[in-house]
Amino acid sequence: MNLKFWQSRGITVRLLTIAVLPASMMFIAVAAAMYATAVNDVRRDVAERGRLIATALAQSSQYGLVSGNLTYVRNTLQQLVASDASVTCIRLSDEQHHTVASSCQDQQSEDQTTHEAPVLIESLPELDLFDMGAAAGQKKPAPAEPRDPGRMRTIGYVRVTMSAAPIFEARRGALMLAFTLVAGAAVASSMLSLRLTRRLRRTMASVMLALRAIRKGQFDVDLPTNQPDELGELQRTIVQMAEALDAARNDLEQKVKTRTHELRVAIDQIRQADAEKRRLITHSNALIEEDRKRVAVEIHDHLGASLISVKLEAAALAAKAEASGDADMARNAQRIQHTMELIYASTRNIVKSLRPEVIDTLGLSMALEEMVLGLDNVHPQCRFSFSAEAGLPDLRGEFAMQAYRVVQEALTNIIKHAGASQASVHLALNEQRDQLCIEIKDNGRGFDTKASTQSGLGLIGMRERVASVGGEICISSPQGQGTSIHLTLPLQPPEQQNSNAPQR
Repeated sequence: MNLKFWQSRGITVRLLTIAVLPASMMFIAVAAAMYATAVNDVRRDVAERGRLIATALAQSSQYGLVSGNLTYVRNTLQQLVASDASVTCIRLSDEQHHTVASSCQDQQSEDQTTHEAPVLIESLPELDLFDMGAAAGQKKPAPAEPRDPGRMRTIGYVRVTMSAAPIFEARRGALMLAFTLVAGAAVASSMLSLRLTRRLRRTMASVMLALRAIRKGQFDVDLPTNQPDELGELQRTIVQMAEALDAARNDLEQKVKTRTHELRVAIDQIRQADAEKRRLITHSNALIEEDRKRVAVEIHDHLGASLISVKLEAAALAAKAEASGDADMARNAQRIQHTMELIYASTRNIVKSLRPEVIDTLGLSMALEEMVLGLDNVHPQCRFSFSAEAGLPDLRGEFAMQAYRVVQEALTNIIKHAGASQASVHLALNEQRDQLCIEIKDNGRGFDTKASTQSGLGLIGMRERVASVGGEICISSPQGQGTSIHLTLPLQPPEQQNSNAPQR
């Protein structure tokens, strides 16, 4: 049997095969054995009968062959052929195998066997009855080699041809009856096996249904557990397994619920901590910007005014010295005036770095452009360029200041670490025109963005500033291929988005 075919069959087919196949094979084996036994018995009987007939005819035909009176022999042969259907042909031949009498049936069968028996007679002593000396009582000399009176000699042969077909046909009825009985026994055995198999199949079907339900997660199975045999043990094992799996599932679900609740609480705490951190960072940045603004105002209003006053007094002193002809005093006053101009210019630069006035006066785009052009003038080893698409909104205030500080930190990192020869800043709006997109690129050496040692406080500060206004930052820096920083900042700050949201 093909194992693949057997393995692909269902349990019903297998049980039916187990129930019917042995009985069928047993019926075939018994029928074949009975048929072979019957054939062998018939052939053995025919062979024995043929030998007996040949021997009997050889003994009874001695007189006919010796005397030459074959009429009795022929009648005997005809009667035997007519009375026994298994005798196909009988032939009587002389010592030279010449047929002297025969009787055969008209129809000859293929399955024939031939049995031959010699016709024997006892040898007689040779006497000359016409010897005169012997008649007168004269003694005749004995022959040199007298014959043995007990010796047998062959005077002919009887050949009997037998066929087993007629006897087998005569026994066919009994053989068919035996086949019928064996077939009935096989059918009864198959029916009994099918009945037992049906009970087994029902049990196995219920077991399979229970296993399929367990596979689907349905552990409430209903199987009888009162059977004492192996099937009952199997059913009890399945029920116990289902109960154990159900308990394990309930326990696992409870653990999952507990872990999920703990995870949600932890996530909420992390979110709250992150929100608190961003709020603190935003508040700190606001305080820093406020302090910078205050310092810038103090420097601009007080220190700047004082420097202008000193410059004017130096100019007046120089004019007075020139008028009086005191050249040394005039030169000293001019040096003081020049020094005040340099100090005043440095003060202006400090004020711009603390609080760029251009953000409040002209907006973010002009402030970034001024910063980029200033860096391009100050650092000739790296060319800085600025571009912005048309139609950008006028962004000012603290939101614009945060974007300005992020770009300022990125350009500072390029100057310090990138070793680039070109850098660019580009401003644009997204497709929905509700977010500001800033791209900062350079052709420097790049760095590993995953290495914490290279990230530094500058990048951390950039990320925190972007997150504080609800934006996103993406840094791409393949080694040796430059760095690209993409900023996405919402035009409306998060607190304004929450305040403008519809109330429910």
